[in-house]
Amino acid sequence: MSNKDTLKYNFSNNRSLLDTLEVTSEIFKSKSHESLYRSAIRKARNNEKVKVLFDVSKYKPYWKAFHCNEVKFQSEKELKGSLCRKRWCNHCNRIRTAELIKGYQQPLQQLSTQDKLYMVTLTAPTVKGRQLKSEIEKRYKAFTKVKDRLRKQGLKLNGIRKLEVTYNENKDFFHPHFHFLIQGEKEAYRLRKEWLIEYTTADIKAQDVTEIGTTAKDLMEVFKYATKDIVKDETTALATHVIFQALIGRRSFQTFGVIRKVKPPKKSKIESVEHDWLESKYDIWYFNQDEKDYDNVYGEMLIGTSYIEHQIKEKTRRTHEK
Repeated sequence: MSNKDTLKYNFSNNRSLLDTLEVTSEIFKSKSHESLYRSAIRKARNNEKVKVLFDVSKYKPYWKAFHCNEVKFQSEKELKGSLCRKRWCNHCNRIRTAELIKGYQQPLQQLSTQDKLYMVTLTAPTVKGRQLKSEIEKRYKAFTKVKDRLRKQGLKLNGIRKLEVTYNENKDFFHPHFHFLIQGEKEAYRLRKEWLIEYTTADIKAQDVTEIGTTAKDLMEVFKYATKDIVKDETTALATHVIFQALIGRRSFQTFGVIRKVKPPKKSKIESVEHDWLESKYDIWYFNQDEKDYDNVYGEMLIGTSYIEHQIKEKTRRTHEK
């Protein structure tokens, strides 16, 4: 098996562990035990991703994500680990998404009592990698023009804008697009109409307007990462690097109108979590990439990932045999 094939296998294998059958309390000691297991699986996959990103780009900042949460310090039942807070770190992205939802959910709920909220997705034709950075700049300016034009027409937009960039591997094209949360049906459809004036070659069928609620699940689309985790080989790693480079210095998330930017919590570089299943003691745990687990100097494993994976595979096998 070639290195490239091995890489594809490793990524696929790690994904399957997260996408398997729903597991029950008979496998995990508690919810916090399950959460730590899934966090370790994500870290193992993120480490693989970061390594390939660096290999294809030699961009040193990627290594900060490799060392994110690499060591956990245990104090009784509490585990502490350092965070990198980088855009390419899956774990820190999840934390950032949770922070944004927590910060903006209440203001959006208040906004929705005055008028319904709509998810508006605005797109334009895809571009090649060399055009991506300038095209993102062009689309930011297009939205500013639309917003100002509507304001002069007596229509003020209230909401949130999120930039996302996806990649079409088959055609080698990049797709920067916006997700909006907009107050009011009239405002949502006018935004779409004005966008199509700026981008006359855009297909109206690709511009979506959908009423949306304010649950955490509803808001996930707006507050999620600026790009999907698509790294599975050198080609997709290089494409991901192109996206990250185009986003440097860019705010992917912005509020406008009556929605004021919520003062975010200080970006803590330390994550501290209480785990009810832990033996109360003091220890230092180091991430073991091969085991997708943490071990200490005595060779003890923190999570028991190998045992958990075995139990999940057995559960999957028994289910398929029924």
